[in-house]
Amino acid sequence: MRNVVKLAITGGIGSGKSVVSRMMNVLGVPVYDCDANAKRLMVEDAALVRGLKRMFGEECYNEDGTLDREFIASRIFTHSDNIKRINALVHPAVKRDFELWASRQKGGLVAVETAILYESGMVDAVDKVLVVWAGKETAINRTMKRSGMSRTQVESRMSNQMSVDELLLLSDYSIYNDGDEPVMPQVIELVEQLKNISNFEVSN
Repeated sequence: MRNVVKLAITGGIGSGKSVVSRMMNVLGVPVYDCDANAKRLMVEDAALVRGLKRMFGEECYNEDGTLDREFIASRIFTHSDNIKRINALVHPAVKRDFELWASRQKGGLVAVETAILYESGMVDAVDKVLVVWAGKETAINRTMKRSGMSRTQVESRMSNQMSVDELLLLSDYSIYNDGDEPVMPQVIELVEQLKNISNFEVSN
């Protein structure tokens, strides 16, 4: 029986966690993207679709079956509690999907990328936590360049996330991604450490 180590890759906005995830993939580590899979499940997961339709009505989906994101956004804007109600449906579905996905992967190490590891409850599904972090100014500038958001918008997003200090206190590993030192050597070293703690021949 394989002992699969499940690693969470998390970090604040602009930290560069997606860069680290891509590097992990290059090194042969399968990575589950929570954001991308949440969007997929909101269309493909029958129980989740039923739950959203009960919550918002049939009109939350387009005729072709795709989610009407503008409609959902309007409901969140008018009733702020709706985001909590949506998360209560989506987060458990994503967690279940990750666990099923992880069970189907080969090898002794898999990873999951999530910006809301603790808020979503995904932390309960992993063995180790990696925090990717950068200086505040670096993170702000990265996000502004990538997304087109204003500085005020980025800082507002940051204020609603756990701080770097909080994440670092709760993490098992960290990677500094400020542009001052190469990231790939840090990722390679971490992957080697994690491979060493996974046992490929655990008896039943």
